[in-house]
Amino acid sequence: MLLTNNRQQLPPGPQISFSEFMDKVNDNPFNFLMDLIQKYGDTIYIKLQQKDVYILSNPDYIEQIFTRDFKLFSKTRAAELRPFLGNGLLLNEGDSHRQHRKIIQPLFLPKSIKSYSNIMVDNIKHISDNWQDNTTIDVLQEMTMLAMGVMTESLFGINFRDRDTFSKVSDSFTNILESFTQVHEPIENILVENSTNTYEDNKKQKNKFQDSLDYLNQKIYTIMDHIKKTNPEKPNLISHLMKAKDPESGEVGLPEKQIRDEIMIFLFAAHDTTSTALTWSLAYLATNPEIQDKLQKELDSVLEGGRLPTGDDLPKLEYAEKIFKETLRIRPSVWALSRLTNEEYTMGEYVIPSNSVIFMSQYAMHNSPKYYVDPDKFIPERWTKEFLFKLPRFAYFPFGGGIRSCIGETFAVQEGILALATIFQRWNILLTEKGISFEPKRVGGFTKPKYPIKVIVKTRNN
Repeated sequence: MLLTNNRQQLPPGPQISFSEFMDKVNDNPFNFLMDLIQKYGDTIYIKLQQKDVYILSNPDYIEQIFTRDFKLFSKTRAAELRPFLGNGLLLNEGDSHRQHRKIIQPLFLPKSIKSYSNIMVDNIKHISDNWQDNTTIDVLQEMTMLAMGVMTESLFGINFRDRDTFSKVSDSFTNILESFTQVHEPIENILVENSTNTYEDNKKQKNKFQDSLDYLNQKIYTIMDHIKKTNPEKPNLISHLMKAKDPESGEVGLPEKQIRDEIMIFLFAAHDTTSTALTWSLAYLATNPEIQDKLQKELDSVLEGGRLPTGDDLPKLEYAEKIFKETLRIRPSVWALSRLTNEEYTMGEYVIPSNSVIFMSQYAMHNSPKYYVDPDKFIPERWTKEFLFKLPRFAYFPFGGGIRSCIGETFAVQEGILALATIFQRWNILLTEKGISFEPKRVGGFTKPKYPIKVIVKTRNN
């Protein structure tokens, strides 16, 4: 039976208490979401306390929100993340977002990104060269070091390979993200206007958050100071921002705090998106040796004589690209996005009130049997030109979409392809006796492995 109000019909949805909703989200949001969609369809309404919540899995509606009507929405409770991420691209809004994106965009044009390919390969090789034949590695740990090394050298111009420091930086990001997940629950804060669930409720978590944030800030300001004193003319993101015209003041050079915010965003992206995607990729290839073998045959053909890949090889590494694309489908690094309606909004046959929350899930769309045959199976071969032509634009959106799409999308995809090529050219990735669990867990808005993923690395015998 459809719920109704005095003005219009509402989409179908469950009658569920706020506490029960949060219990299900915290237990397994992925299964809960897929069950809701299977039962109620692609437009779902839930009344949670005083908040109207809509869950969308219609690609046309999602496209409408991200592209044509993006000005009618704002990011939900972005203020909750500002103590950590500041006012960088991820949280910035309106004209300020547009102006700052325009400043940063030149570093992410195709020509610029291709120029990072040798740096990417060098960092990937550095990590994998430290592996010992027939030993077990923690994949997420290694891929995090890899992704952060690529980011710091490509965008900051810092050849920074101290594993102990990287480990401390990684732990700091993990502590902060867990603080948001455990104490400052972002989903709860989106749905409750005056949530009492703050850092003050847990002094230990608050201190852990602040200590980690202080450590990251200290590292970022040290890098900024180093570049300013030693080589401010060397082309990289930091020197670029130091010379850019501030759209607010008109002065040359963005404020130090704004530069800090942008750096934090990119480090965070490397730590919690690219590294996770590569971790899932290696896990799926370890579990599917026939896919691994097919990839290595492509590498042997394209990279004659066992040479390292370059940016010029990217168009030829078609199967590597399909593997990375399939990884981002089945285990998207970001599992859901949300928006807040700034005014009453018409969507199909429904009228959504102002100040309503709209959830759109990459995980749900990417694993929908409506758009993917055998969605729970890892099938890189599905990504043909014909399939892409028929696939609705927002049935696959691992990097978001529209004006707020991830500025680093091409960077991340290039890094993913080059990482697969560099690693699997030299190594076979094998299962341990314990195997691999592909069960995901929600850490804030991110999709992480629930259990550690460990594999055996074995030198190839070509």
